[in-house]
Amino acid sequence: MAPTPHAASTGVASAGYFLAPALATPVLAAWGVGATALFIPPAVLMGVMLWRHQRRAAAQAVGGRARAGRDRWRPFAVLTALAVVRSVVFAGLGTFLALYWIRQLGASRILGGTALTALLVGGVLGTLCGGRIADRFGMLWTVRIGCAAVVPALIAVRLVPDPVSGLALVALVGVALNLPFAVLVKLGQDYLPTRPGTAAGVTMGLAVSAGGLFVPMFGVLADARGTGAVLTALCAVPVAAVLLGWLLPDPAARKTRAG
Repeated sequence: MAPTPHAASTGVASAGYFLAPALATPVLAAWGVGATALFIPPAVLMGVMLWRHQRRAAAQAVGGRARAGRDRWRPFAVLTALAVVRSVVFAGLGTFLALYWIRQLGASRILGGTALTALLVGGVLGTLCGGRIADRFGMLWTVRIGCAAVVPALIAVRLVPDPVSGLALVALVGVALNLPFAVLVKLGQDYLPTRPGTAAGVTMGLAVSAGGLFVPMFGVLADARGTGAVLTALCAVPVAAVLLGWLLPDPAARKTRAG
């Protein structure tokens, strides 16, 4: 698949989603909920920037032509399923990783929070690196590499006996888990060229929210078998993403045939 120069820029734009919790967690832990006010100025600034950008984009769209291409809903459905699987793993780790560190590995609460921060920091690096890798090797290979790398990384986290040395492995999970994040958005827009907003909304929205629907089931498992059982279950979930990744067709192939 031909590399796309847009993947890296999409990765940079998506990195803020993972960077924000990594920055907010230590600030709120140190100064309490009142420290939320520190994040109001950048939020207002971003709102102004987005408003100005929207006005320029609306002006440029007047009289513009409709996007060319044919929507491919079947590959997009596969991509959506992959995004849901990825979201399940991320939501499960975000909910139970610190508890696993504290209850299973005997870590302190601070170290448990550090493990969660390591996951988020790894997510930032993975999002940025994923865009670069996609620009060089293609989006499909980025998705497949990221999905495949999550499985051994999670198994290593599950087997590590030391909470301190395990932090590096947690960061590695974050990197692998988020390599495909920005690529999923761009790939979805390639599958639905006439509906880029729908593609971005579904892929990014499900990547953020869908996993939360499965967290209660992991909670039941944790109550019955402990947090270790949750981590064990999470090791198996990404296998579905690996299989789905190989079912994704190359969107550039149809463009080449059409040309």
